[in-house]
Amino acid sequence: MENDQGSMLEVKGFQALRFSTQRIGSLDAVLVPPYDVITPEQRRELARRNRYSIVNLILAQPEAGVTPYQAAARHLDLCIEEGALQQDESDSFYLLEQTFRDAAGAEHTRQGFLGVARLPENDERTILGHECTFPRTVDDRLRLIEAMRANVGAVFLLYEDPEHALASFLAQGRGRPPDATAHTLDGVTQRLWRVPHDPAVTEFFRGKRLYIADGHHRFRRACVYRDRMRELERPDGPRRYDYLLVGLVSISDPGLFVYPVHRLMSAPRGFQTGSFLASLADHFEVRAVEGGLAQAVAAEPGCAIGLATQRDGHYLLKLEEVDRLSMLGADHGRAWRDLDVAVLHRGILENVLCLEKAVEFTYQKEASQALAAVQRGEHAMAFLLKPTRPEQILACAEAGEAMPHKSTYFFPKLPSGAAIYRLI
Repeated sequence: MENDQGSMLEVKGFQALRFSTQRIGSLDAVLVPPYDVITPEQRRELARRNRYSIVNLILAQPEAGVTPYQAAARHLDLCIEEGALQQDESDSFYLLEQTFRDAAGAEHTRQGFLGVARLPENDERTILGHECTFPRTVDDRLRLIEAMRANVGAVFLLYEDPEHALASFLAQGRGRPPDATAHTLDGVTQRLWRVPHDPAVTEFFRGKRLYIADGHHRFRRACVYRDRMRELERPDGPRRYDYLLVGLVSISDPGLFVYPVHRLMSAPRGFQTGSFLASLADHFEVRAVEGGLAQAVAAEPGCAIGLATQRDGHYLLKLEEVDRLSMLGADHGRAWRDLDVAVLHRGILENVLCLEKAVEFTYQKEASQALAAVQRGEHAMAFLLKPTRPEQILACAEAGEAMPHKSTYFFPKLPSGAAIYRLI
């Protein structure tokens, strides 16, 4: 989508710090998914397998006399001093090809590239998000960037290219071996090609708009860091901290997968399945499902939500043609009301069950694991959702509507450490 007049998006190449396979060997334990999807056990195993693993930066541990943030900065300096990280000599883009399997075992490939994008000013709408951020998480990531003065994980951005104008740019890696390959812990094969900065790519994005898929806290942290540095330095022109490390993927890429995030929860006080289902009758068609609840939800057109209970079976909740404005209220716009997850949170949990907005969930992206947890009695119930469509995400971002927490799960994530952008 075209940007507002007066705002100018800039995407360009940069001189990345990259790991040298000649120096450290395999990158399998060095490149990792973002910090928030790595368990403590996985972190320990990655650090054990390779001392240069990027987990020592994004999930640094405190050391004697220093904070985790200072430990991360020390580790970055060590990687540079020992030649594990080496800086490219000219501005470049970095083509990224990610091969992975879906839940059914079918193989897919997603293409994108890494570069840097100029952070928007407070009155600009060049990069839009769809999630709220939490101050505690922003502060944690801010303290890390202040210590390291580097972006080690890219913010995942979507762009529109209906005419495939960047197809030839993205195809440059074909016919030659990748410059780096890693098989990361999430089961994804990551391939990276360095290509020269191309002014035509910068020109393509000029005047356009980008949408955050993943990395809202890292984006917010970068904006806060830039503002602080400007106050401190009073610069007379652009600085490196005016830009952000980004990974860009076309919204029409066939390998762009958005998974639903299912909700598991305890039963509210006095909850009775029968009376609850009866209370849904004004807005939903309720059907019992003997088997394959996730498949039933996926096959149903329109808004459909699955309910799994430990004692009373499985049900499909099919939203009938109703006035969503009257059901969900007018405090959000049409883009927000169009979301299945909004129907669940506002229409069912708040309006029918009268639960507070801060109800605690356990989130699970695998429907089979959510159902198994209910069957084992670990949770009283699970609500299964359809994936949010990319165009719904863009619509909410355009409307400035923050989607409910954990409404999307993009897979695969972008690998941290594939290309590092230094802010000094």
